[in-house]
Amino acid sequence: AETNEEFLLKLFEREVQHRDERRINLLLKQATLPKIPNKPYDWREIQLAPGITKDYILEGEFTKNQENLIFYGGVGTGKTFLSTLIALNLMKKQGKRVKFYTAASIVNALLEANEKGDLGKFLNQIEKLDLLILDELGYIPLHKQGAELLFQVISMCYETKSIIVTTNLP
Repeated sequence: AETNEEFLLKLFEREVQHRDERRINLLLKQATLPKIPNKPYDWREIQLAPGITKDYILEGEFTKNQENLIFYGGVGTGKTFLSTLIALNLMKKQGKRVKFYTAASIVNALLEANEKGDLGKFLNQIEKLDLLILDELGYIPLHKQGAELLFQVISMCYETKSIIVTTNLP
């Protein structure tokens, strides 16, 4: 830098950039997203509802109105891949808080929290999210109490945050 002001400006710009990188890395760590292939998503077999576009989904526009998405199809059709791409876009571009769970893992976490008396704390963590992803709903039958707790989570999220559900059940 040629002047002290330029030096300070560059220093502050780098500090802001560093803070943004740290924030995104923390969001990525907390989201517990699955690994995805390092290739573009294949949209050829995907059928979108009328009025919904690829950009609307990928850019997370549905989260602005606390709308939900359900991706259904057979094994290997890219449901988890697509939900992970959406989560990555929301965290990197908008700084949104996202959490990824398989249906079985969230039910187990809910049951464990309930058993330990920490259910309220667990539900508070979910309330702070902008997007909750529930993967593989319907693949494994759920324990009765676990299913009731999962219903409580979904009800709590209704019209307050967005949920993406992936399932093999039409």
